Amino acid sequence: MLRPFKFLFIILFVAMMLPASCTQDQICLSNQSAVQVELVSFHTNRDTTLAGTTIFGLDRSSERIYDSISVSRLFLPLSFSSDTTAFVISSDNYLDTIWFRHQSEMEYISRECGFTFNFELDTIWFTNTFIDSVSIIYPLVNYGEDFQNVQIYIY
Repeated sequence: MLRPFKFLFIILFVAMMLPASCTQDQICLSNQSAVQVELVSFHTNRDTTLAGTTIFGLDRSSERIYDSISVSRLFLPLSFSSDTTAFVISSDNYLDTIWFRHQSEMEYISRECGFTFNFELDTIWFTNTFIDSVSIIYPLVNYGEDFQNVQIYIY
């Protein structure tokens, strides 16, 4: 006699849980694929901070990525339409320019999020007003990953 109630209870439980399992399984990230850069002191080999930093893309100078703030870590978006992306970094009236050469590949994320680009860093060039050197730590710049890609050593 209890058996039909047990079966009915299981059916109701599964029916209630089904809508919960159909929710969106991935949150769309706003900063989809950006090179993650850590600033390091050349003298102490420790994390450092640049004060009054302004950064903008060389081909889109009106669009500032950072505007007169102190930074120790940077998130720099790469170009989807070119294999080279350049940024001007200004700190305390000193300017440096850094170029990232990269390959890009389009990837489907989900119906809600659409497509994004993943990148692989190849080479980095820079001027050396206050940048001493640059090293690629992890060359893959992928959607949703939180890996440090590059270290910039500052004088």
